[in-house]
Amino acid sequence: MTAIILAAGVGKRLHEASGGRPKCLLEIGGRTLLGRLVGALAEAGVRDVVVVVGFGADTVRATLGGGPPGVHLRYVDNPRYREGAILSLWAAREALAGPVLVMDADVLCPPAMVACLVHSPHPNCFLLDGSVTSTGEEQMLLVRAGRVLDIVRGGAPGYELQGESVGFLKLSAQAATVLRDLLGTRVAAGHTGIEHEEVYPELLARTDVRYERVDGMPWTEIDFPADIVHAEQVVLPRFAGLTAC
Repeated sequence: MTAIILAAGVGKRLHEASGGRPKCLLEIGGRTLLGRLVGALAEAGVRDVVVVVGFGADTVRATLGGGPPGVHLRYVDNPRYREGAILSLWAAREALAGPVLVMDADVLCPPAMVACLVHSPHPNCFLLDGSVTSTGEEQMLLVRAGRVLDIVRGGAPGYELQGESVGFLKLSAQAATVLRDLLGTRVAAGHTGIEHEEVYPELLARTDVRYERVDGMPWTEIDFPADIVHAEQVVLPRFAGLTAC
C-alpha cells in the first residue's frame, strides 16, 4: 500500500502562526504534523509514502528528510499549488495504480486512527466521525445501507448516518484507477481550481466505499490559529493510552 500525503498548500490563514513555513510543518507537542503522519503510517506497516509538496517544498524536504527507518519516502512537486488541491493529487497520479491511502497533511490524530484505516477489512474506506455536529463548514460523509454515497460540505437530509470526514481515504487498486481517470477528466476540462474532494462524489457513484467510525477519538484539522491551541491543550493530551479506534 502507498500513502499519498497532500502537503503542497500555502495555509494562508496560518501564515503568521507558522512563521511563513508550510502548514504541514506546524509543530504540535514538539513534532510536525507531517512527521506525525509519516510516523503513524510506519507504525501501521505502510512503508511506501509519497509527499506532494508545493509551497516551501525545499523546507519540507529539509525538515522531513528521508523519513523513518524502513520507510520509502519520496516527494512529488506540484508547481501549481496555488490552484486547487485536485492538482496535488493529480501530481501523484502514478501512485493511483495500486492500493492507496489519500491523506490531508493538516490533520492531527493518534496513530491508532491511521491504523484503523490501514487495517480496516473494507478495501475502500473513509474514517467517519459521527459525533461531530455540523456547522456548515465540515466535509460530511452521507451514508445509506452502510455505503458512503456522497460527501457534502455541511451535510444533507435523508441519510441514515452523517459524519465528518477526517480527510483520509483508503482505496483498492481498482478504485484508485477509477479515481485517477476521474481526476484526469476534470484536469483536462480545465477544472484546476477545485478541491480533490469535489471529485469524490463521482467516485462514490461508481465504487462501493464503506467507512470506519472514529466517534469521540481525539483528532482535529488545523486551519486557524485557534486550532493550534485546541490541538495542544485538548486533542494531544488525549493520545496517551490509545491503542485502537
